[in-house]
Amino acid sequence: METLSLGKHNPKLVDIRKAIDHGTLTRDGWLPIEGPRLLEEAQQSGLEIASVFARRGTVVPAVSSSSQVYEIEPAIFKTIQSTETSQGIIALVRPRYFRLPDIVSTANPLIVMLVRLQDPGNVGTILRVAESFGADGCLATVGTASALNSKTVRASAGSVFRLPHVWDLDIRQAVSLLKASGIGIVGTAPSAQQTIDEWDWNKPSAIVIGNEGHGLSEEEKDLCDVQLRIPQCAAVESLNSAIAAAVILYEASKQRMNR
Repeated sequence: METLSLGKHNPKLVDIRKAIDHGTLTRDGWLPIEGPRLLEEAQQSGLEIASVFARRGTVVPAVSSSSQVYEIEPAIFKTIQSTETSQGIIALVRPRYFRLPDIVSTANPLIVMLVRLQDPGNVGTILRVAESFGADGCLATVGTASALNSKTVRASAGSVFRLPHVWDLDIRQAVSLLKASGIGIVGTAPSAQQTIDEWDWNKPSAIVIGNEGHGLSEEEKDLCDVQLRIPQCAAVESLNSAIAAAVILYEASKQRMNR
């Protein structure tokens, strides 16, 4: 194990801090991830691991011999960690690059489309439940929290490494491509007349999840082929976006398994 002793101003650490702070990749295109569990998920997902930065005294999981391991003094490590109770591991991994046509062209696709979701925890959780319930991919329009945000990555629990996803899309262009591919655009709104169990999820569908506070705008609703709601007690106005996505994806998965 090599000891990195150049202090907190070392270019490697400065680059990591900047990437974490801005929810981007490093200058060389690496994604910083934090914690042994995410490192394990990255390895199991077949991602290339360039470097592992370990707080002094932390047990480092086994990594490829081609991965450089650095030991960092606790005070310096604290300057790059993104969580208050860090487990002392940060790694740089090479994320996969996905293309929109690859997601759209899958057989009978089930897609989640995020419109201006701003909470990275919700975004990461939706990536997780989308993979769990067999969705083929996740799309996100401009204004949605980054898939590279450290909170998004943690909340996804590794799904962001595997589930095909494309970010920063123009909603009109994305919807146009989806419709041209025969994919139904399913909006979600608490006031909709139809419920999610009335839709035939056995056909190609894209579930559109709107902004946490305001939902879908009227313009965004007009782009949808149908609006659906989750049946629930009248006293509850609406569900958290990640919970709503999970309920809808469960219904879609159930129908598809029983066809």
